[in-house]
Amino acid sequence: MKTAHFGLWKSHLDPEAVLDKAVRPEYPFRHEGRLFWLQTLSGKRGRTALMAQAEAGRAEVITPDGFDIRTRVNEYGGRCFCVAGDRIVFNNFDDGCLYIQKMEVGAAPSRLAAWGEEPIPGFADLKTSPDGCWIVAVMETPNPAGENSCRIVAVRLEPESGAGWSIVPLVSGADFYAGPAISPDGGRLAWIEWSHPDMPWDRTRLMCADIRAGDPVAIENPAAVVDQKEWSVCQSGFLDDGELIFVSDNPECDFWNFYRYTASGEVSRISDEKGEFGEAHWVFGQRRWCELEAGTVAAVLTERDGDRIVRLDTKAGTCRSLSDRLAGYSHLGPDDSGALICVTHHEDRIPEIVRIAGSAGVEPDSGCPAPAIRKDAPSPEFVEYPTTRGEVAYGYFYRPHHPGYCGHDGTRPPLVVMVHGGPTGRSSREYAGIRHYFCSLGFALLDINHRGSTGFGRTFRQSLLGNWGIDDCDDIVAGIRHVIDEDRVDADLVFIRGGSAGGYAVLRALTRCSELFCAGASYYGIGNLITLSEITHRFESRYTDRLVGETFDRNRAASPESRFTMRSPIFEMDRLDCPLILFQGSDDRVVPPEVSREVVELLRKKGIRHAYHEYPGEGHGFRQKATRIDALTRETDFFVDIIRERRGIG
Repeated sequence: MKTAHFGLWKSHLDPEAVLDKAVRPEYPFRHEGRLFWLQTLSGKRGRTALMAQAEAGRAEVITPDGFDIRTRVNEYGGRCFCVAGDRIVFNNFDDGCLYIQKMEVGAAPSRLAAWGEEPIPGFADLKTSPDGCWIVAVMETPNPAGENSCRIVAVRLEPESGAGWSIVPLVSGADFYAGPAISPDGGRLAWIEWSHPDMPWDRTRLMCADIRAGDPVAIENPAAVVDQKEWSVCQSGFLDDGELIFVSDNPECDFWNFYRYTASGEVSRISDEKGEFGEAHWVFGQRRWCELEAGTVAAVLTERDGDRIVRLDTKAGTCRSLSDRLAGYSHLGPDDSGALICVTHHEDRIPEIVRIAGSAGVEPDSGCPAPAIRKDAPSPEFVEYPTTRGEVAYGYFYRPHHPGYCGHDGTRPPLVVMVHGGPTGRSSREYAGIRHYFCSLGFALLDINHRGSTGFGRTFRQSLLGNWGIDDCDDIVAGIRHVIDEDRVDADLVFIRGGSAGGYAVLRALTRCSELFCAGASYYGIGNLITLSEITHRFESRYTDRLVGETFDRNRAASPESRFTMRSPIFEMDRLDCPLILFQGSDDRVVPPEVSREVVELLRKKGIRHAYHEYPGEGHGFRQKATRIDALTRETDFFVDIIRERRGIG
């Protein structure tokens, strides 16, 4: 073992190897005994393609070059494909059109049709009808008169020729839609909708209507199943017997639990767990339950320190575990062999596709290449600590870890504080190459779940409303003091990093409590809430109003008494007194580059040490591997230089 200053170890990891987001499988399914999944490829554009198992555990790419299975609906996208017979129907990212292709290597996709001449955000949440003759989807289109329009549409398919179809609007009028579900007999359609200023985890309506067969298909008798204040609904779907079940975290249970909509038109609760069967709707196609047999479902249950899959008796409301607790489970669904298939998230490897088959338990699916176990990955320690207003916050603490280095006796490591995005997001103990890399350099790391994070119940999540920029910042500061008081880290070497809303938390913490930090890194962070509210995208255009507790008005927001001004770090830059590095994508529509450039200009005028890197062609969340490697390298070099200066090391 070599002895060296914490934070100055030479990492044994290649940044390219730890930034392996590109090989993570998503949305796995089996079709005619063969395993398929979606994967982001490591090419220059980082396109997403359909993959399939091949011989000897290899994987082959089904979607040809020039096609990218992604969508811009709500900007964050999500699942945007479905299977129809032996073909896949998918949304192509570049033009927002639907394409259809046989699930074979070398098959050419055919464009079904275009909404117009210009590209549109596209389609999401595609579902195939039981007879395989048509699909439903959420569609977003530009609106010359204002914000984009969203609706649920039907698309007629001719299985033999792929021709003779059209887009048929089914549902419109709300601002947003998600989760269209068709009953097994093809006679009913259920969906979730919501409107400004609510976000989908604030309040949604669950709707159901009859489907009128014909050409074109239509719906009749739409009615609200759930439409109540403080009820957010997600994960709705039909059981084989036609019963509609869903998940809600309304005030009577606080956590996202299962409910049923009975034939008599009544809503009743099924489960009563102190964990979450649902999750915040940031992307489409989050599949967290599936029916096992009559009267039972398998479901992902998120608890404070991880996930497990449970078997839920929908009549008795009782649960029993089907799996061990892991960092996470996602994309749960039925396997055509009668087992379950899902993606598991571990502490020591990237996600993998697994099967869950009765007494055999959880086992890797042989059809997908298995990820390598990283035996030297740092182990997370769940922490709970007191914060302001007599409440608590949570996080994961990671110690420095390197197989060939140790720190000097009597010294403590520098601390990197990580803040997740959203802010309605969550940090889990799932393996992350970036955390691994920082720990291999000799940093300790604290990954914060501040108030407003998901996975801890509705009360904890909604407590941030009106308090954004205050409670989350307080929880960050309390977390830092917690690990300092326990003598785990060097109090003079505290760094902070985060992206999007996490980047806002970075800037807010640095302007409110600059004396605690020696540097920060903001990835597409928010400096000016006024600028953000004026130019951000449709999905989050009222989100900030709820978070700060004030309806945005341009004239009012510019006054010193407005929360938009008081909570914007850019108006408190005179209090910032430590170095800052910023990263931004030129094509970001969620937090446009103007937001970061404002901060950079003030840093330049004030003479604060800083660096700014804007990457052409990147959006909100960097996709290109070269970009991610460059940003991580520049960030860690920036932090290491500061450690050397603080410790007087040449």
